[in-house]
Amino acid sequence: MITLNGWQVPGFETRINCGIKLPSDDLSGLGSFTLSNDKGIKPGVVSITTKIPFVDASELAELVSNAKQVDENGARLIFTINSDVTEAYKIRKAKFDGEVNTTELEDVKAWQVTFKLLEVLSTAERNQQQIDGKAKENSQTQAVDGHATVQNAFDKSEGP
Repeated sequence: MITLNGWQVPGFETRINCGIKLPSDDLSGLGSFTLSNDKGIKPGVVSITTKIPFVDASELAELVSNAKQVDENGARLIFTINSDVTEAYKIRKAKFDGEVNTTELEDVKAWQVTFKLLEVLSTAERNQQQIDGKAKENSQTQAVDGHATVQNAFDKSEGP
């Protein structure tokens, strides 16, 4: 079972698949060393597959409507997710990402719906924002008006 902002995703035989990317580059060169360059922790992706009976067409319409929702700035709506597997991955907020696909399954008289949610404000992202904030507090601003200083000196000088 999975809920988005308290709304339970409809259907039966619902399957939830979570994953995160931990990318790195191979730096071993021609030797036998296993050197690699970590590229951080990327946002989690939640893939959901569910079957909605034909008689529950309004639930399919509600799911599609939720996927299309945007905020006052036109950005896709961010949902609070609740499910056991997303809790294990510490994915709390996400938005619809990619495609929402629906396939008719005549043998079970239902639609099979698949969609993905992309994590927003992940733990790694919040940690990076804190690091960036501390770095900004501890840094000193450098002169950014060097060109103006040179131009003023040039204007004040006399000569041909």
